[in-house]
Amino acid sequence: MASSSADDEETSGDETTDSQEDSVCALRGLIRGISPGVALLQAMAVPVQVMLGRTHSESASVALNPNSESEEPLAGPSSNDSRPAMFGSLGKEFRWLMNRSVQHRRVHRSFWSNFSMAFWVGFWVALWSLPCYSIICLRLVFGETALLRSFGDSAWPHTWCNVSLLGNSSHDSNLDVRSCQRFGAEDAFELQYTQSFGSSPYPPLKGKSCGLYLGLRYVGHYKRFWVGNGRFGEFPELDETPGKFVKPANGTDADEAFAMECKQQCEMDVECRKWTFFIQSPSTGGVCYFLRSTASASGFTSDWRNYFGGLCQVELARPFECDAAMFGRMRNIAPWNQVPDIVAWDETMAAWGTDPRSDLWCGLLPETYMDSWPNVVQMVIFSVFRGTGTTMMLSWQGVSGTSFACLNMLVMMYIYPHGGSGHVCQENEPGQCVQGEIVRDDPAYSDLFCWLDTFGVLFLFLLSGSQINTIKFGMSWHIFFMMNFMNPAIGATPGKIPSIIPGLYLDNPCVETFITSVAGGLLAVLATFVPFPLLNARNAFNELDSQTASIGQIWRESVVYFCGTQRSAKCVQIETRIDTLVTTSSHVQASLEDAWWESAILGRREDTRQLLLTMRENLRDMLDMLYAVKTCILQEDFQGQHQDFCEPLRPIMESMVGEALTLAELCVNSAWDSQVPETLIQALETSVGKVRRLQKELVAAYQQNYSRTSRHNDLLDESILVFALSFTARKSADLAGLVTSRHRQQQALEAGGIGCLLRARQVWSALLRKLWTSFLSTWSPSVLLECDHIKFAVRNYIAITLCFVMGVYFHGYVFDRYSPIMASTLALLISKYKNSAFTNNVQRLLGVTLGKVLPILILAALSHLECNSKARTVAHFFAIWIYIVVFMFMHFTSPQWSLVGCFIAAFGVYPLLVPCSSTMGNDDVFKTRYSEIGQVTLAIVVQMVIDAILLRHTPRDVAVHQTAKLGEALALATKSIFESDLPGVQAAAEEARRRLVMAEGLLVEVDPKLRVMEGLDSPFKLDLYTSVLGIAGHMLTDLNLLIVAVKDWTPNESVRRTDLQEMSDQGLDLQPSPARRLSRQISPGPNLSRLSSLHTLSGKGILDVLCGPSFAESHQKEIMASVDTIVHALLAILAHKTEEPILEPSVIALEHIRMARLEEVNLHLLDSARSAFFDDLNQSLSASDEQCELTNNFGARLNVAMRALMSLLQNFSELHQRCLKEKIF
Repeated sequence: MASSSADDEETSGDETTDSQEDSVCALRGLIRGISPGVALLQAMAVPVQVMLGRTHSESASVALNPNSESEEPLAGPSSNDSRPAMFGSLGKEFRWLMNRSVQHRRVHRSFWSNFSMAFWVGFWVALWSLPCYSIICLRLVFGETALLRSFGDSAWPHTWCNVSLLGNSSHDSNLDVRSCQRFGAEDAFELQYTQSFGSSPYPPLKGKSCGLYLGLRYVGHYKRFWVGNGRFGEFPELDETPGKFVKPANGTDADEAFAMECKQQCEMDVECRKWTFFIQSPSTGGVCYFLRSTASASGFTSDWRNYFGGLCQVELARPFECDAAMFGRMRNIAPWNQVPDIVAWDETMAAWGTDPRSDLWCGLLPETYMDSWPNVVQMVIFSVFRGTGTTMMLSWQGVSGTSFACLNMLVMMYIYPHGGSGHVCQENEPGQCVQGEIVRDDPAYSDLFCWLDTFGVLFLFLLSGSQINTIKFGMSWHIFFMMNFMNPAIGATPGKIPSIIPGLYLDNPCVETFITSVAGGLLAVLATFVPFPLLNARNAFNELDSQTASIGQIWRESVVYFCGTQRSAKCVQIETRIDTLVTTSSHVQASLEDAWWESAILGRREDTRQLLLTMRENLRDMLDMLYAVKTCILQEDFQGQHQDFCEPLRPIMESMVGEALTLAELCVNSAWDSQVPETLIQALETSVGKVRRLQKELVAAYQQNYSRTSRHNDLLDESILVFALSFTARKSADLAGLVTSRHRQQQALEAGGIGCLLRARQVWSALLRKLWTSFLSTWSPSVLLECDHIKFAVRNYIAITLCFVMGVYFHGYVFDRYSPIMASTLALLISKYKNSAFTNNVQRLLGVTLGKVLPILILAALSHLECNSKARTVAHFFAIWIYIVVFMFMHFTSPQWSLVGCFIAAFGVYPLLVPCSSTMGNDDVFKTRYSEIGQVTLAIVVQMVIDAILLRHTPRDVAVHQTAKLGEALALATKSIFESDLPGVQAAAEEARRRLVMAEGLLVEVDPKLRVMEGLDSPFKLDLYTSVLGIAGHMLTDLNLLIVAVKDWTPNESVRRTDLQEMSDQGLDLQPSPARRLSRQISPGPNLSRLSSLHTLSGKGILDVLCGPSFAESHQKEIMASVDTIVHALLAILAHKTEEPILEPSVIALEHIRMARLEEVNLHLLDSARSAFFDDLNQSLSASDEQCELTNNFGARLNVAMRALMSLLQNFSELHQRCLKEKIF
């Protein structure tokens, strides 16, 4: 596989988080079949008394005798009753702090933490979606619209009587009736009946009434009203159906009761189709008239008296409602029988709400926002992740991308106010156009310019170094806007509702999209803030708190086991605890970096975030050191001089574990408190003094006991474990110094009254610095011209533009012209692949398809309930809630299916938020859904084809490529060791760690059992690949241990950090390098000829001792040649796809490598160098201050570095043997 093509699969620097790098070695547990869980981490979070090895009675004794601890020796016998207390009386004084710590350890980063976030996200999404399926919320938000009227069968209060359907006009209705003479030609047929009906009190009719069509009743002296054709007391006949005399039972409201009685009588008559009535008097009743006409049946309208003249039948009543561009309080100012004239209500009019027929509530938002409402929920789903800070960041990215797309659309609308709107040329336009072609409304419109704008903006989005969320939303909305802009049936839609910005309208699609995107971002943040905050900084603090307690527990168990007399199953338990701890400690760095958004927006706790970042660096070094502890425990056989060496050191080691690790835990606990009590500061300073005294005792005991047995190589593991404990204790002391210095600084600032000003300056400076660095990272030439980034832009650009073209021109079957579905959906699915393109595309296809199909099934179940029923509202609410909870929880927790869960939730909200209607089960709806699925599937297939053409490699190719990069990094690290290049070793180790994380992510994909179909290629050697990753993890442990031993100590600086100047820029006091003092005190020896002229770190002197001139001349070239051969042979074996013999020269040369022999020679040289150096060291440094801590002891550091180098070469030898095993001819 070509390296250049495989580079496309590498994760960018922004995509590979530091937390993933931290978990590189922890994933070895996954390789070995270990399945770590949160329960194990919780089990490690034991109470402090148990952590220190005390019983409850001992704890009580300490609480009652606070001063007893100061009288105890720091190092004593190993019995429980003589172990030191936590801090004497502080175990009781600060118990509230420790209890709070234990509480956090039991819940954070657990099942309930992720489930809680998914639970509340689902709740807020379902609540926010209520206007789409609840009548009450629909009326409140969007007002009395046509959609609301379609929900129920009850009478719509807002109607007008269209009397023009009877041939009447508004002018006729206002004429006084002076006689029954005809007033116009239209009356020739209408005035069929003129008959006296009782005595009319209204002159000048004198008892006369004029009849008209049925269905409209007028009273008073107006022109026409129906009274029938009979005399008083008689029942006239209409349409051969006799009328009926009825007397209403309710005399208090005779008119309404009479009308209801007529309606009921009509309903009981099977031949009755229409009815009308005339009230003779409230006391005597009146006449109902029933007709057998074929007109549609009419019913009683409860507010018929509001109509001028009486009852307006259904076939004459016409509803009116809020227009799409209306919102707020509106009023119809037209007469009852004229077309409504709806205007905005103001205070100069009559009180609003006094006329239910004319007053309308048009909602808080225009109805046009209903189509954009699902965008709010989709923004929530794509933005909520990990905590408040991360959600703020993702929301900002999404809103930023949407803003750029909206800005481009507004510019295009300014250039072409009508957009691409037009019509198809007709036959009656000869000479003006060709029949069938599209004629644009704007003669200046240029299709070419729109195409260039569309493709140009897409290319800028992809080429920029913006975050993925910004690119996704920006391209998706840009495609949607431009597709509608170019569509002749739509064109530009500037809107009607003015805003405070001249020329910008609230119902403009761009404004709607921007407002709903902002609302979605705010709702996403709200979901992580209510009912309780899920702050990134708080989550990181909780995790660091748990890590500290777990480290202490592991150390105590390790010391007890290691100082024992024989092997037991405890070593396997400790190994599992260590693997589990590091696995569950991921994402801390990313959480703290994203917590910057919390500090910038909320304006608080930036100093806490900085403190936690530094603490995280220290704790990460402690975690890295646990791998060395695990190796020592697993390899220790308890033979030789082990008991003689460990027995004198055991009480000191146990005391140091209890004191130093409790100190570290108390420091982390106090990090979240803005004001640390002075008593706690004094306790920390006292504890630091105790740790330093223990460090001195440990160095003295180590030198005394190791010097007697310095010729024995079986004490290498013992030496490493003691060094690791000293390193951990010193890190704990650094944490205490960090807390105390922060406290003193805060006191000084508060005393000067400038604390708030400095914090505000800190936040603003961080904000400006973040904006500047973001701009540079977006448009920096180094980012834009990066090979991998260009490949990412090109392959996505080709796929999206191709889908855009198909959306414009494809028509028929599942396609509609000018459909943005394919291109806009594909834009939302882009990603910088961490693994193989095929797996990502399959997961995208699965997620989007299920997101389109599952809502159809859910709505099918809900269709059994009436749209306007309370049961339907409740069921719909819980359906959305459960749907979001399940798939967002899947998104938060699943390593393999997180992407699928995100897409199911994001693309399923649109169908679920479609308002309920009687047409939801129609064929047109299913056709629309089927069309969407077909178009999205085609878009993903296009992406898969483009990726297959441009990337042209399978998961196994990617795995081989990552293994190649991993092997190169490890070989470079080894070469840097031989060249005494510590920064080179650090850089190579970091690169190897990053490559190992990416390679382990491919373990599932390269499994031969998961192949789609079998081809001519032989199955991938998964066992070899798995074992190689395990060996590489051990090599990284060796490299990290070597760096710890070689690098000079700088307080609160990570071992992995390569830029020492950064700490100096922060104002920290960098102590003079011990190497410079060593170089002045030690005279050159046979192996130290290069050491006397050193002007750099003492670590370089250690590397010079390990890889002196004699070693370089005799063995360095041979070892490096063997390493290069092993790496190249490994790649050739993994990449081999046939059953033919492997003719690669490096594979053939494997049998001629004598790695084991070379290692023996190397170890012999290292042992000689160590002996010579110890003889010189004991003579020149017997009283040096460097001996106060083992981490400054040159001899101990050399011993640890030597052991790490030996283990590194041994792992290369093991890799050699593993390659020979797979070399089959």
